[in-house]
Amino acid sequence: MITTSSFPRCRSVCSPQRRLPLFPTATYQDRRRGLRAAMGNATVLLCGHQAVPRNYPANVFPFRQNSHVLYYCGVSRADVALVLTAGEEILFGPPEHIDDVVWHGPHETLDQAAAKAGIGTVRDIADLGDWLTSAGGDLSYLPPYQTNVLNWLSTLLRKPPADVAGGGSEPLARAICDQRSRKTDDEIAEIEDALAVTHDMHVASMRATRPGVRESEVAAVVQQVALAHDRAQSYNPIITVRGEVLHNNHYGNLLGAGQLLLNDSGAESPMFYASDITRTCPVNGTYDERQRAIYDVVLKSQLDAIAAIKPGVLYRDVHLVSAHVIAAGLISLGVMRGDPDAAVAAGAHALFFPHGVGHMLGLDVHDMEDLGDVVGYAPGEARSDQFGLSYLRLARPLESGNVVTVEPGIYFIPALIDRWRAEDQHADFIDYDAAESYKDFGGVRIEDDVLCTDSGSRVLGPVIPKTADEIEAVMAT
Repeated sequence: MITTSSFPRCRSVCSPQRRLPLFPTATYQDRRRGLRAAMGNATVLLCGHQAVPRNYPANVFPFRQNSHVLYYCGVSRADVALVLTAGEEILFGPPEHIDDVVWHGPHETLDQAAAKAGIGTVRDIADLGDWLTSAGGDLSYLPPYQTNVLNWLSTLLRKPPADVAGGGSEPLARAICDQRSRKTDDEIAEIEDALAVTHDMHVASMRATRPGVRESEVAAVVQQVALAHDRAQSYNPIITVRGEVLHNNHYGNLLGAGQLLLNDSGAESPMFYASDITRTCPVNGTYDERQRAIYDVVLKSQLDAIAAIKPGVLYRDVHLVSAHVIAAGLISLGVMRGDPDAAVAAGAHALFFPHGVGHMLGLDVHDMEDLGDVVGYAPGEARSDQFGLSYLRLARPLESGNVVTVEPGIYFIPALIDRWRAEDQHADFIDYDAAESYKDFGGVRIEDDVLCTDSGSRVLGPVIPKTADEIEAVMAT
């Protein structure tokens, strides 16, 4: 009989073939020093991820470390926790075991990993509960979003899971957000490294797009490019002719002439910084008149939004720049009517642009989204309850060093058109007969990753074909 103890342990460690690069030791020390200063006498607990079983304990999903742990110590292995106090830094983790070498090969020890991050004390993860109990005082942690980490923390703190989930520290979240929101030159270089691979992913996708190909085949090309560079993708890519489905991860459709293929995909850098790029190309290699007209409206809305980025500008206002261009463009095409300013104020444009124009980008593709709205909204500021605007992830004033996505789009969502028409919503601004004629259109989204500089903005990474002419030229080669 096979017992549970017969299975190899599912710890995730770095293989000997892949030595992950790190920032200089002083970088991690400075980051932790800044966090400790912000948190005063509180004890800070940052929990790493655990290996997550896919369908049985030894078959796990690819491991990806918690981004806060990566930011403060760069340790990419499962079952670790970083504890910071006013005068001490400790990395807790599992002891070395021969099983890890047998199943995963020789690897860096936890002591070695800690030393590279400038952490002098390493302890067994089994001692963490007793250590926290003896330390007492004010414990600050972030609300866990993985169920297994939540349950582990519940046991560790001897509290019900619901209490643990609701007990995250807002001051800790704000302190981390303050540090991670402003990217250093080294971090920007990592994002641009990811974007260099992403450039190749998107160009390969354009060249693979043609009638008769399945979405899955294009998705495979995108993944092949990432794997050839030994990179993970930064999120599940959206590659679909159903561009009106905003987060469509289904790849089963056959590409047909006259359709548009939306590719929203990105890669991670060697140190796990993300890229996030979207392009929309014509399946048969050329945009028809209607497609090019919509595409050019989206492109102008994106370029105008990028031009509006500079320190002190509310990102909500950047969103509204895009919204105004989209409303004005759709009015000129006869899909909307009336005054564009009034249409945007009423929210009528959101039938066709129902999401926010962008979000923070960094170690997470939606950077620090696990911290909630402390990332995107200033203290005392709340999300709008208006449809469309309520999905804006970032609204606060921009600062030099912020990296954001700018990704407006126009979508013709049949179910939403039907519902708004039945409810007679914004009939003063929407020509529903014209909107009906676009129900087979799909959607267009254009996205770049943009740095807010001291004086304005800079689109990061190599130039990825973006205008209709540029995309058609790539598809012709």
